Amino acid sequence: MRLFFSVPLPDEARAAAASAVQAMKRAAGDSPLSWTKDEQLHFTLAFLGELPESDLPRLREVASTLSRLRAFELILSGAGVFPSPRKPRVLWLGAGQGGPELTELAKLLADGLRSAGFELEERPFHPHLTVARVKPGGERGASRALGASPQGELARMRVNRVCLMQSQLSPHGAKHVVVAETRLG
Repeated sequence: MRLFFSVPLPDEARAAAASAVQAMKRAAGDSPLSWTKDEQLHFTLAFLGELPESDLPRLREVASTLSRLRAFELILSGAGVFPSPRKPRVLWLGAGQGGPELTELAKLLADGLRSAGFELEERPFHPHLTVARVKPGGERGASRALGASPQGELARMRVNRVCLMQSQLSPHGAKHVVVAETRLG
């Protein structure tokens, strides 16, 4: 099973993000960018990769410790690229208010996962929604898309749950399915 933990977007926040992505797509034109499907927009907290189904109970147990944390408000705002504007590979929308709380949530989850024996990427967490992956030759389109990204607040949302997701790959793209959910207090 290809698994990751995420914070899903409520419908209103997803619609606002999708609208912003549409404006960015128009600005990018026919540049070689691979755009995230609207229904798959989420904040990834921890990517686990391929794991056996037998690991699900331990993953649920680690996630259950997050239920003691309080829900919080998050504002979708800002945009950027990874790793740099000169070499964009990922185009993203960001988090303003609530970003530090989301970072702390990701840190607590990662610490729990590592303590339970799971291996994770070592890159520091940066709260973002991946909206496009930049293919070779797509740098100028990514720059145009970034220039068309909305300024200021896109949407407000309540972060009140963490989901363990399965990414099911097919020739038609990935489909994300909720495997388990933990509610924040």
